[in-house]
Amino acid sequence: MPGMMIMDRWDFLKWRKTLRLTQPEAGEVLGVTRSTISNWEGGKSSLPKAVELACTELARQQKQRPDFGPVGLLYADCPIWDEAQTPEAIFHCERHLTNTSAIERARRLRRESALSSPIVVDQSGDLIWSTSELLRECDRQRDAVKESTKTL
Repeated sequence: MPGMMIMDRWDFLKWRKTLRLTQPEAGEVLGVTRSTISNWEGGKSSLPKAVELACTELARQQKQRPDFGPVGLLYADCPIWDEAQTPEAIFHCERHLTNTSAIERARRLRRESALSSPIVVDQSGDLIWSTSELLRECDRQRDAVKESTKTL
């Protein structure tokens, strides 16, 4: 496909170092041996596309840690695909120091019904939380707070 990045050995090494994985740890999470990791990094064999996709997803999951940041919370103030709504939806982009802060803001906006199609991105614009994931996380945290207040 045009425009799709191919991960080379240097990108793979950067991915492993960014996630702070040793070669054996990287092999474990990817389901291969340490020597396979060494061969990829040494250029002795090329990375399969499936490994590139797995690395991308593992990096995204790593960025979903509560303390990861800075991040951007992007959302509209009304449904953007609802023709009955005002066609001039206002889009917002807010910078937050961490995922925790962005998710808490999304939870507040959701209570106020001023949140539509929210996502969280990193500084380079890469997706961290899709709309469905972010809304599920908001619900999970809301339920956890309710559960903790029941036990008090």
